[in-house]
Amino acid sequence: MNRADLQASPYPVVDLAQHGAPIYVQLATLFRRFIVTGQWPVDQQIPTHEDIAAQFEVNPATVRKAMAMLEDEGLLKRFRRRGTFVTAKPSGGASFLIPTRWEEMLAAFDALAAKTLAARKVKRIPAPFHGNGSQAKAYSFARRLYRRGGNALALEDSYLDQSVRSDIHAHPLRRLARSRSSSIERAEETLRFGIADRDVASALDIALNAPIAVAHISVFGRAGVLLFESVTCFRGDMARVSEAIRFPVRRG
Repeated sequence: MNRADLQASPYPVVDLAQHGAPIYVQLATLFRRFIVTGQWPVDQQIPTHEDIAAQFEVNPATVRKAMAMLEDEGLLKRFRRRGTFVTAKPSGGASFLIPTRWEEMLAAFDALAAKTLAARKVKRIPAPFHGNGSQAKAYSFARRLYRRGGNALALEDSYLDQSVRSDIHAHPLRRLARSRSSSIERAEETLRFGIADRDVASALDIALNAPIAVAHISVFGRAGVLLFESVTCFRGDMARVSEAIRFPVRRG
């Protein structure tokens, strides 16, 4: 495949200098997307490192570093004198299943490595997503980055009623479920799909405007008091949603 073929391909126009994530990581995210969408078909040769470097105006060494990531994932293989070929698509079975049921939500982050990036006390939750309840007296705010297998997977901002004292090392939802002082009456979740802004892209090691899934969870107690609120941004190339389709009950 020559440079003309590359330039004629429907690749997105991107500015790799817009945020702090390493350029090779941004390129790896883009190349992974090319494989998923079929722009780089399985068993087909991809452009040379030099052609790709010219297209994205980067150093060929940066392209090689990005390609090495996909080779380690088993998506690409380089053959001497033949070039680099796509060997497989990312496995859907290896992706993270975004929870949509209460029991799944409680266990979802148990197998992930968590790092707290920020934590503080706040008086109010700014603009609750499911804004149809009253707020508690104060909340414990935390921003956490979750990784799986060394790869950044999700960035979560959470607010937990500060009166909940159980097991401070557990995920806030588990703490709430175990609390004897808080009675859970209902919970709501909304899933949205969007693109990564500068902060999310930098935290998740993905390209600016890369696809993400966003989960908003709100948990309410007695008298409609908002006990817990979270917004979690998942990498679009590592997360999925699966839900059974419900059919209307037939009568007669």
